[in-house]
Amino acid sequence: MARLYVTILVSVLMATTNCLADGWTTIRNGSVWLDTNGDTVQAHAPGFLHYGGRWYMIGEDRSDSWHPDVNMYSSDDLVHWRFETKIIRNGVTVPELGTRRFIERAKLMHNPRTGKFVVWCHWEGPRYAASEAACFSADSICGPYRLEWSGRPLGVKSRDCNVFVDNDGEAYFVSTTEENTNIGLFRLADDYLSAESHVCLMPGLRREAPVIVRHDNLYYMLSSACTGWAPNQCMLSVSKRLDRGWSQLEKIGDDKAFRTQAAAVIEIKGTKKTTYLYIGDRWMDPDLPSSKIIIFPIEFKDGKCIFEYRDEFRINFATGEVE
Repeated sequence: MARLYVTILVSVLMATTNCLADGWTTIRNGSVWLDTNGDTVQAHAPGFLHYGGRWYMIGEDRSDSWHPDVNMYSSDDLVHWRFETKIIRNGVTVPELGTRRFIERAKLMHNPRTGKFVVWCHWEGPRYAASEAACFSADSICGPYRLEWSGRPLGVKSRDCNVFVDNDGEAYFVSTTEENTNIGLFRLADDYLSAESHVCLMPGLRREAPVIVRHDNLYYMLSSACTGWAPNQCMLSVSKRLDRGWSQLEKIGDDKAFRTQAAAVIEIKGTKKTTYLYIGDRWMDPDLPSSKIIIFPIEFKDGKCIFEYRDEFRINFATGEVE
């Protein structure tokens, strides 16, 4: 009974510390995230979707480093994560997963036209020779998910990837293409299940881990160089149009991007302001299964990005304010 009382007391104190009565939540960086069961959160290279008042996060379960399942978690404060399910499982969802194929950088969208939930990801094989993508869909957010398509989108070699949904509901798959040489933008069909067109955005610049944000009618793209698991300088490009006109790369943050690689930027629309939160992977810290997830506020204004790491910050999800 004493041990149970201590456990309950610690849980209450943690909740009080992170979610204050005045509506502010404290987010701290540098530690491995634990879910509400006390298990390590396995959602590397995460993708996010805000749906039904909760944040849903999917990512690579690297507890089996080279055969990751895709896990789903949910949270209402980005601190307390509840494990929901494995939405894609090796050898179960698709037989060749875990043997001839593995998944990286799974990203989640909801299609308002069809009501379906759609995942796009990097669909890879031994020695990264396949250079393909895959698409899964489900009728409910927690699945079950089924494979809709896999291969090289429109015949283009594709690796590190992300998704972007514009203000008009048009969805895009964005990835590093042709042996990590270019950044490719693929416009998706109305149902989000296939690619309909492709344009090369950054020929020959060898960028990966692309993240696109739209703010004040400008498009901002964060990306990193291709250095494997080693961190490198995060760089910014800006454009008035999604399919062309991207500016020259500009350095942001420190020369190692605070030892992270971009996974997502999520938008918090509050009653007083809109805040953007950068989410990155701190790979191999201390090893692949225990790689950290890092989160901190950033700002976009007049074609610039204020990109400053914080060990700790407070956010009010109702107002959108950050301290």
